Amino acid sequence: MQAVPPTHPATDVSTGPAAGGWQALASRQWRRLQARLRSTWRPLDVALLAPPHLPGEAAAIDTALDAFDAWADAHEGVHVAVQLSSRWLLCCATPEATSAAQARELAAQQWAHYFGIEPEQIAADWQLVELVHGEVKLVCAVPRALIAGLREVARERGLSLQAALPWWAEGLQRAWDTLQQDTPAATQPEGSLRQWAWSEPGLLTQAQAAVREGRWVLVRVWSEVVPDGVPGVPGEVADPALPLPELLHTLSPAADADAVGALAWTLNAEVAA
Repeated sequence: MQAVPPTHPATDVSTGPAAGGWQALASRQWRRLQARLRSTWRPLDVALLAPPHLPGEAAAIDTALDAFDAWADAHEGVHVAVQLSSRWLLCCATPEATSAAQARELAAQQWAHYFGIEPEQIAADWQLVELVHGEVKLVCAVPRALIAGLREVARERGLSLQAALPWWAEGLQRAWDTLQQDTPAATQPEGSLRQWAWSEPGLLTQAQAAVREGRWVLVRVWSEVVPDGVPGVPGEVADPALPLPELLHTLSPAADADAVGALAWTLNAEVAA
């Protein structure tokens, strides 16, 4: 699958003088600078939802990038982190992995089994990030075309695009920290389970931890299609559903943005200021 970056010749910065003269360009640059300064210490979080689609489907990616571009047009210059719907992602817990490389290999095997996406296609068309820390071993993948498109929009609109991450990643971090503090594994029988769920329109993402040899281990992360409004898993801990009623929704700045930095695609290194 090839990336289809958006093109917006009517709003390209290079056409500014011809379209409205140097005064219009200077005013636009000033607005960008003001927006950049206001969001320097508290970047905006933007949740990018997705329609139901096959993994990596180009039409869905194009629709989302158009929505992101429309949002960016009204927020030129800001620092922003993109929180991704689970529909964009392939995610897999790999508790047996002993290294990041093995975690990626085990995840690719599962994606081939469940989705029919071969490792060669993953390598070519998907961008991976792994979190291998203690008893949390988790690999996520996002279409390269989506990441490339986000970067292209950011360049055209003067955004400082910080990172992209699963929208539930911070919730998982909080849930994991609370579990470790409030329910020590040493006090639980072997095989005890805890499960969390985070709902977005039409989709439920779940994570499951189990006690193995006196330690909590993340053993599963998965998503399933559900009727809208399903709050979580009955009888288990569930994060409050994040209110995402539209394709693109601006969230309040993250209170603990660094907590899940390891489970994010860092984007700003390749984005022009």
